[in-house]
Amino acid sequence: MRVDSLWIYPIKGCRGQALDAVDVTTEGFDGDRQFVLTDSGVPQSQKSLPALKDLSATWQAGQLTLSFKGGDPFQVPAESHRQKEPMPLIGRTVGVIDLGEPVAQWLSEAFGKRLRLVKAAAGEAISIPLPVFARLEGTVQSKTVDVAPLLLANQASLDDLNQRLEAPVPMDRFRANIVVSGLAAYAEDALDTLLLGEVSFDAVTACERCAVTTFDQAPDGASDVASKEPLRTLSRYRRRENGYAGGVMFGTYIAPLKVGRIHVGDYAG
Repeated sequence: MRVDSLWIYPIKGCRGQALDAVDVTTEGFDGDRQFVLTDSGVPQSQKSLPALKDLSATWQAGQLTLSFKGGDPFQVPAESHRQKEPMPLIGRTVGVIDLGEPVAQWLSEAFGKRLRLVKAAAGEAISIPLPVFARLEGTVQSKTVDVAPLLLANQASLDDLNQRLEAPVPMDRFRANIVVSGLAAYAEDALDTLLLGEVSFDAVTACERCAVTTFDQAPDGASDVASKEPLRTLSRYRRRENGYAGGVMFGTYIAPLKVGRIHVGDYAG
């Protein structure tokens, strides 16, 4: 198994940022989903705000830079010492800091609605009362990930899916952090633990997919209206009974067991 690509999504729901290497903590990748847009305090995703796919966010050396639909870049000012506010997420509450008026104004003009940018700054132990998430119980998570720290996807699984689709879809529909090759299609379902580069990971459970997979992620002004694919086709052969989110599976949630660094080109140990 080989690491083919590495991705972070600095703002939850935004376009992915490809990396050659990344630092890994027990909470995930440095810079991944550390920020989230809010509308009247409610965190936004592509399900609630499809135009998020047109927002590029780059995280480099502690600086967040934004661009909307390829427009001029905007550097987010350094955070002030505002008080943390609680934001409920799945299985825990995260403390977030509002990043101020300049970026709120820029975002509101770009999206045509009032939005604010907050940074996740403190988390608490996860508690999700479902057996499939038992491996996450008690782990601390301060990022705005849905449940597990990271998502792994398998290129062979996408190749198999695309053979079943009338119009193939790219891997960016699935918003993975790690894309690997060298596994048989859907062999990721059977992973227990894995070592990539110098970092070991726990395989948590399959990722059950939502409607975000039906949005074209291309940055060329593609429609914000969802199609039915690939979710419809996946549901015919990749659905498990009694799933936690509809049961349609693609990719695997993983959790780092120690800190380290991984690179594109690393092989499983």
